[in-house]
Amino acid sequence: MSHPAHPYANQRIGLATIHAKEQAIAPPFRRLLGANVLVAPEVDTDVLGTFSGEIQRTDELTHTAVLKAEMAFTTMDVDCAIASEGSYGPIDKVPLNAGGVEIMAFVDRKRGVSVVETMLTHRTNWRMWRFRPGDPLVPVAAKALGFPTYGVFVMTNSDFSRPVKGLETIEQIVAAVDREAKRSADGLALMIADMRAHRNPTRMKVLRALGWKLAKRLANLCPKCGTPGFGHIDSRRGLPCGGCGQPTHYIHFEIDGCRACGHAVARPRKDGLQTAPKLACQPCRQGAAAAVHR
Repeated sequence: MSHPAHPYANQRIGLATIHAKEQAIAPPFRRLLGANVLVAPEVDTDVLGTFSGEIQRTDELTHTAVLKAEMAFTTMDVDCAIASEGSYGPIDKVPLNAGGVEIMAFVDRKRGVSVVETMLTHRTNWRMWRFRPGDPLVPVAAKALGFPTYGVFVMTNSDFSRPVKGLETIEQIVAAVDREAKRSADGLALMIADMRAHRNPTRMKVLRALGWKLAKRLANLCPKCGTPGFGHIDSRRGLPCGGCGQPTHYIHFEIDGCRACGHAVARPRKDGLQTAPKLACQPCRQGAAAAVHR
């Protein structure tokens, strides 16, 4: 239920998207804050980068998400705006597995604050394959990506600037692969999962979870100034070793703070851990190694 005393209750909040992300983000904001999330009209978020590759993202994810949110102010008379940005691909050192990161930014220009929440995920159908013309495995690969419930892109392997989108049948995918492979410099076509939210139900679920996370963060008011978004801003390492008491690289405590007034408080680890294992302590590891070699 909404909180009638919350500063965002009954407020209009602009959402910069052209991929139906309101389906994931609007419900938690309405339920937890009583706020109305509305899609900003006539905003082309693709100018900041596309999953299909024809427009490269020039800024890092967080900055891009904030810039995208601020685009809502150009077409809506609102004080607050939201946007998200994601990145998916093979996991470092585990190339056969895929993962992703989602960033969701909330900008309150009236209060002069922005709140950003992040979610890492292994829930993704992201994959890509390369095919030569006439490869009989093209339909199999498309179905493995979840087509037609999930979308796919096809492009030449030598030029990512002209992706083929909006493919609706297996026959269209096969034809696109044959055509793009023949015009590619290396004779290969690339098929890749469409990660746009409206063509990817799994990504939409991740965005929904992140929407709840951001709304819960905004539901917390600063105990000093009442600004929404009081929450985690930093972590401090140095949890003492359970053997010798020396500080380790383990997180010792978390810091919650306010982006508006700077008020901050320390809180203990959520798992209740008060000491780190000896394996996390360099002096203890060195001592154990020395004892073994005596």
